[in-house]
Amino acid sequence: MKRLLTICALMLLMGTACTTTKPSPEELITLVEQTDFVQTPKAEQTMAYFQKLADYSPMVNLSTFGQSAQGRDLVAVVLDKDGLQDPEKIRKKGRAIILVESCIHSGEPDGKDATMIFIRDMLVEGKDIELLDNVSFLFIPIFNIDGHEDFRATNRINQNGPAELGTRNTAQQLNLNRDFLKADAPEMRAWLKLYNEWMPELFIDVHVTNGADFQYVTTYAIENHGTMMEEGLRQWTTDVFEKQLNEQMTEVGFPMFLYASFRNSNAPEQGIFINIYDPRYSEAYAAARNRIGLLLENHIYKPYKQRVMCTIEAIRASARIIGQNKAELFEVVERADKAVSSPEYRRKPMDLTYRAVNRDSVWIDYLAWERETVKSDLSGADWTRHNYDKPITVKAPLITSYDATSSVQLPEAYIFMPQWTDVIELFDLHDIKYTRLTEPKKIEVETYRYNGATFSTRQSEGRIPVVKTDYTTQTETLEYPAGSILIDMNQPSGRIAAWLLEPSAPGSLVYWGFFNQVLQPTNEFWIRLGYMEEKGRELLAKDPALKAEFDERMKDPAFAGDSNAILNFFYERVRKAAHQNNEVHPAWRVMDRSQL
Repeated sequence: MKRLLTICALMLLMGTACTTTKPSPEELITLVEQTDFVQTPKAEQTMAYFQKLADYSPMVNLSTFGQSAQGRDLVAVVLDKDGLQDPEKIRKKGRAIILVESCIHSGEPDGKDATMIFIRDMLVEGKDIELLDNVSFLFIPIFNIDGHEDFRATNRINQNGPAELGTRNTAQQLNLNRDFLKADAPEMRAWLKLYNEWMPELFIDVHVTNGADFQYVTTYAIENHGTMMEEGLRQWTTDVFEKQLNEQMTEVGFPMFLYASFRNSNAPEQGIFINIYDPRYSEAYAAARNRIGLLLENHIYKPYKQRVMCTIEAIRASARIIGQNKAELFEVVERADKAVSSPEYRRKPMDLTYRAVNRDSVWIDYLAWERETVKSDLSGADWTRHNYDKPITVKAPLITSYDATSSVQLPEAYIFMPQWTDVIELFDLHDIKYTRLTEPKKIEVETYRYNGATFSTRQSEGRIPVVKTDYTTQTETLEYPAGSILIDMNQPSGRIAAWLLEPSAPGSLVYWGFFNQVLQPTNEFWIRLGYMEEKGRELLAKDPALKAEFDERMKDPAFAGDSNAILNFFYERVRKAAHQNNEVHPAWRVMDRSQL
């Protein structure tokens, strides 16, 4: 990170007065408080406020960690008892690190205003200042800063405040909370470098959600329902962090519930289940990196003041839990890193996708509203309306069983072809350790060979996703070229490598179209189809097995009556013989460590 030495100079260039004198407590009243939680500040006002906090106390420091697509600085705020800004020095003091990220979707600014008030109350009023004995904070007040500055009242018309706010997507029309793996956005590339530098024990990502209606001011997600987290970390997160977070939030008047879906819309009493997310998303990415990720989804219909105050309490409770249990958490995290770096971890398949099943469930009390469903006189559709004057508690079954619907056996290593330089850059961004092989060598590997793919009919995130691939899996001996990348899976980031490189993984590089060239046969094969009249006869005469296969195909009248199909039968064999590795997935799987 670069020290922001020139915020005042930047403000002067903008025609804004700058003072280095210590501001008074009255000057630290936030815009959202001054306007009774109607207005949230724009980026320049926001950063000027954090600079005031830095002028007020040496415990606050501002730094840049990159730039947005439109050239705006990405700013991080460090809050540390001793004014430290180096994560290594902070950990030498025995403190855990919490990253609080706001405005990844800039129409959801709750975390930004909550952060301002949280820090101010701590510095000016000494409120919970003792938290800093055990934890230090890294705040990103505005992650999607370009989208944040597209400020208008019409961006989220169904959201209950503030009056004006930013947009969901970046200036490049990318959703940063789909970008943690593929890292197309410059903002995300900067974030990954920051994350690798700090590796926070807890990452809190603050959002606002819509959809179902309920009494809860906030819902939350932690990826501890499947196997995204290493088992020891998953158990600690569930038994200590999640349990205590729910208890403490209930005590301060903000009971929480899981970020969940209903089996039937607006009917929690008919069944509730949890979606399990993959590392395209923030909290799942943290889990795949062996850290705790907490997604806060404040409820869109709740008043803005209520949402901001709830966020403050969630940050405070999280810091208290992490601080009080830091020694145990440090050990759990260290064991998790060692566990996923070990051969024992790869003895079981890594689950990729899940489905909720009715095998097990528990009855829970769910805080809902009395509701009625009427026939709309506007659209003629069924219209469910909630009565906010009549809160109710319903008994609802919470599904607790999940079956893996796809899994993959992790290799001992991947050998990755050196020509895919854009992907190798991603390895560096995700802190995936690798070496470059210095000379060609033949090795037995497991490969994926593609026979085709089905592409989405519409773009997503500026790409055309691959919704289905057709490939075979086989063991073969191939020669890798010098300069190839060797990713030994005995490392903490090994699972991220698998999420990137396994074609069946949701959000993989195959899904996002990084390897489209190998998914379908090339259109540049130069031999005309008509040549197969001669070559086909030659092939049949030389290859009895091929002739037997051809004779069997000719029993099909549709095939036998289609001259193009007959010629293509031979054409494909000639093409594949000429370009036998054109459709090989560029990540080869080494299953036998003795081959390395």
